[in-house]
Amino acid sequence: MEGFNSLEINKIEELSRNLAFTAGSYILDNVSKVNKKMYKDGTDGNKEVVTKIDLDIHKKLLGIINKYYPDHEVLSEEDINNSNKIDYKKPVWIIDPLDGTTNFSNGLPICGSSISFVLNYQTVASALFIPSIEKIDGKCISWSKDNGILIDGMNFLFKENSNISFVPGYLYSNTKLIKKYKKLNFLSEDFRNLGSITYEGAMVVLGNGKSLLCNNPKIWDVSALIGIFSEHNKSIYITESGKNNKKWNKLESMNDIYNNIDKKSYKIGFDIIFINK
Repeated sequence: MEGFNSLEINKIEELSRNLAFTAGSYILDNVSKVNKKMYKDGTDGNKEVVTKIDLDIHKKLLGIINKYYPDHEVLSEEDINNSNKIDYKKPVWIIDPLDGTTNFSNGLPICGSSISFVLNYQTVASALFIPSIEKIDGKCISWSKDNGILIDGMNFLFKENSNISFVPGYLYSNTKLIKKYKKLNFLSEDFRNLGSITYEGAMVVLGNGKSLLCNNPKIWDVSALIGIFSEHNKSIYITESGKNNKKWNKLESMNDIYNNIDKKSYKIGFDIIFINK
């Protein structure tokens, strides 16, 4: 990677993992408490739920990144007003401090945090944190091209043991769309929606889901997943959002995503499917 050797990328991956665990500590310490809902204007004009914990995590992660890499840009869901001139060719950290805020604010530990480092229009390293019934301090899925997928810093053996597909909630009320999507061989006939793309994506990585469908998501929802699912035993398909006759193509280059991001809404302009196979 131009400008960064393997040692530096390893340091960045380690930092992304530490950032994810830092966010996770806030999530685990507060998910069972009363977290007052507030509302903010989303980049697409819709109202979005936010809590003080979302903002606290954002500030903490921003401070850590600025300490180690003060010259790097940061694109965070909680600080979009200062991010409209992001150049994805230069070093950029893309973070979703707390994904699944509605679940979190209702005491449901189905949420997570997403961290990615982007350079030259590529996700170079990424990390996801999710609460886990298996580990009291949660799980961290991290990735870089050199090291592949790690779970809590340890090597991960690929597995596939689920036939569930995670989909946007609107599919449940649209019979025609359900029939249409069920014809895709990379979606199962058993659909679920958990309310957090980070959590759902982690489930697919871990083998607890077959695939994840996202409808024109914002870049902080999927930037980390784009790196993780570039591994050889996984795949990503995209189709231009809003088209009736959808033609799905395998994502061959991350440039297609990063060169297409809307500068106002931060949506990627594609529907995207992440597949564990």
